[in-house]
Amino acid sequence: MNKRNQKAMGEFSIDAIPRTYDAAPEKVFRAWTDPASVKAWLADGKDISIDPHEGGLFYIEMPWQERIYPHYGRYLHVESPRLLEFTWVSEGSRGKESVVKIELTARNGKTELRLSHDGLPSEELAKDHHGGWSGFLDKLVDRLK
Repeated sequence: MNKRNQKAMGEFSIDAIPRTYDAAPEKVFRAWTDPASVKAWLADGKDISIDPHEGGLFYIEMPWQERIYPHYGRYLHVESPRLLEFTWVSEGSRGKESVVKIELTARNGKTELRLSHDGLPSEELAKDHHGGWSGFLDKLVDRLK
């Protein structure tokens, strides 16, 4: 990350959260880029709009504790089926842009996923996002069955 972006973004990060899925990388990648899939597992059926190509924008409503939290961003890198990187803006990032990176690697008929999230504005929010992403990555298991 260059110094100009570091000033615009927060200084806290989530180190890579690993998961292994019993599915091909192409299927895992589609789970993140197919609108029906994203709506089902990441937005829990709420409103979404995604345009998963470099420069494309997204909007995802994520319900939590009786509220809907809107999330916005743009896709920075879309390299099927191995890499997805996008900006992430929400109330949970205090309206500031952060960056999520998802790396997929095929290994022994499965897919190893590593998710990192950089540029969060506080250690507390980084911990909150770690918990949130961990829960969503666990939920993705059901989507891939």
